[in-house]
Amino acid sequence: MHIPPPTPRQTYWNRLILNAFWVVLLVYLATEIVVSLSISGERPDFSGKSFFINNILIPDLIILGCLLILEAIHKWRPLLSELSIIIASHLIAILMITNISNEFHVKPLIMLIPLLVSMLYLRNIYLKASSILCLMYMILLFLSTHASDYMVRVQNIMIALILTGAALAGFGIIARGRELMNSLENSLKSEQDLRIQNIIMDRLSKIDPLTDLYNHKTFHEYLGWLIDHQQSNPFPMQLAILDIDNFKKVNDQYGHWVGDIVLRQVAAMVLKHIGADDFAARYGGEEFVVILTAKKLEDSRRIMTRILTAIAEMPITEMDGASITVSIGMHDYTGTDSKSSTFQQADDALYEAKKSGKNKIVIA
Repeated sequence: MHIPPPTPRQTYWNRLILNAFWVVLLVYLATEIVVSLSISGERPDFSGKSFFINNILIPDLIILGCLLILEAIHKWRPLLSELSIIIASHLIAILMITNISNEFHVKPLIMLIPLLVSMLYLRNIYLKASSILCLMYMILLFLSTHASDYMVRVQNIMIALILTGAALAGFGIIARGRELMNSLENSLKSEQDLRIQNIIMDRLSKIDPLTDLYNHKTFHEYLGWLIDHQQSNPFPMQLAILDIDNFKKVNDQYGHWVGDIVLRQVAAMVLKHIGADDFAARYGGEEFVVILTAKKLEDSRRIMTRILTAIAEMPITEMDGASITVSIGMHDYTGTDSKSSTFQQADDALYEAKKSGKNKIVIA
């Protein structure tokens, strides 16, 4: 089974908990040294060389070793980092408790460390394991306490209640955390769905549904934007208007469904020959517009000639293999034309192409 790599957030929390472990080790070591020095005169057994080696140096070196292993796992085996941190939190807590004198009756509270670490990962299985370990430890501690030592037993019961309360609070935190995460995921999904719907609606408002070319409205917006842009950054631009010759006869003879097929095939042929910087739209009915940019007039004329020839040579299966032709009017933008005059001159050229025989290109 493939285990996905940890997410950036998981890596962040692993790193944060490792940093907390280093702080805990430093505080633990500093506390041991301060306590040992403060009672060295009164309690030699807490400040001698043997005590320092057995109760401070060796346990702290073991904890240091654990942290170095965790760092190595975090760096080279990140998939195991989370589980290793959970295991190490229990081991570190047990090492601390084992090497602290029984005179410090609050030492069982160190078991809060693995409980808190389990809570941070928001995993019930980790918290259950930590809770069971805490329960086993408190039972052993209670059984090992002499029956006559009433106050110690009372303190242990109080600490057990604190740990139980912490565990129950942890389960509540995990449940609430998961609830918030689910709510956030649902919110993000709803937001994503809304964005997709907006994209779809935006596309529907700009695209002609029959040909998948841009529509009349988008053409005028884009042509206006290009002409405005010419003021600060002039570039070559030509507008071509295509009209299918005798399209009414196609609809009358073969039906409107064949007319729709013809429109789609003409649109596909236009898209096939224009460049990535060019723009094509269905203007309305059997009329199409093409804006060609960053090309000399002769280069644009060659592109439109290829389109005209390819359409004339394209057999329409639904028309028993017959073909259709188009007439094209073109205008080379001069830099002083308005949007309306640019379109009007290309439209006048189209009219001239229709009037003078069709299936040709006229440039105005």
